Amino acid sequence: MKTALPLQVLMALILLLAAPCTGTELPRSFAAKEGFTLHLPSDWKPIPKDILDKYSQAIAKMAPQAEKQVYDFGFQRSDAPKWFSYPYILVQVKRSGRIPEEQLKALKRIEKAMDESFSKTTDSLSAITSNASLGEPIYDPASHILWTRIAIDIKNTGTVRGIIGTILTGEGFVQIAGYAKDDDFGTYLPIFESVIETTEIRSDLKYGSGTLAEKTAPEEAEPGTFPWKAMTGAVIGVLLAFLVWKIRKKDTGTS
Repeated sequence: MKTALPLQVLMALILLLAAPCTGTELPRSFAAKEGFTLHLPSDWKPIPKDILDKYSQAIAKMAPQAEKQVYDFGFQRSDAPKWFSYPYILVQVKRSGRIPEEQLKALKRIEKAMDESFSKTTDSLSAITSNASLGEPIYDPASHILWTRIAIDIKNTGTVRGIIGTILTGEGFVQIAGYAKDDDFGTYLPIFESVIETTEIRSDLKYGSGTLAEKTAPEEAEPGTFPWKAMTGAVIGVLLAFLVWKIRKKDTGTS
């Protein structure tokens, strides 16, 4: 004779099956006024905006040929000894207009344009970087996320790897990049992926939502709408830790 499951047990099973399975616990929530919410590990903290701006400005002076970048948010481990200690996460919010779905199908064209932007940026930083590589972009139409990986050898740092998730919105995109040293990247990759995958876009800003989806028709889209130039921000983001090292070296007078 079969026994019916108690109602409480049945409800618990339903909730368990309905919950997203990321494999990583992200109990801390960070709600941005720009219309999205990030979920982070409990032992991570925000990088203050003035720190982000300070080092972005210093990078611009170090590499004036590279396109200037502004980072809206940054996060790193709470026990990190200094700002921009690997691993860390950087976030850029772009309101460049909705990207037409038709452009997303031309991945080869996107890959070529991203390669060009990536090469231009790394060439301008060749004094401190080498062996830079860009992975093949992969677009997930269900989540509207474009995934890309990068790897760069940095002077006095070693190889740094990153994963970039470009989340499309009705106004442009939110780009989230996670970086770690080569030896630690495998450990932090699941965290980076989960942070990107669980990011919540406000309902009125979601890609394909109502009036925002109708603002930019495919035939009216301007050339370059797709965020291949955003790779510049991803590359520069890798170098912020190097800049901290250089500044500390200058302050202590070491060689």
